[in-house]
Amino acid sequence: MELFVAALATWQIVEIWHHSTLMAPLRARTEMWQNKLGELLSCPWCFSVWVGLVCGLVLATVDISLANRAGGVILYGLAASRLANLGNDVFKSFCRTPGFSLDTDVESID
Repeated sequence: MELFVAALATWQIVEIWHHSTLMAPLRARTEMWQNKLGELLSCPWCFSVWVGLVCGLVLATVDISLANRAGGVILYGLAASRLANLGNDVFKSFCRTPGFSLDTDVESID
């Protein structure tokens, strides 16, 4: 179970880093770095290896300290978020209501 949670949390962290507008300013700054850390942060595959290692270590040592328990809670939250996003991507054609345009003539709706 921990491996599954670590994998989902890793996926979500990498997605947040590489695609969220919240991280865009920091991401833009690190992309200008001309060193190995800059390369690591700009490559999703490279970044996921190290994020996965940290996630795995936190979940494997969750019983050791309060900080690790808090980290475990955060990782479970990220994993749940990623799983929800994945479910949304898979089932969106079945769950979404048809689109409604505000430009539609109100009289034609009746």
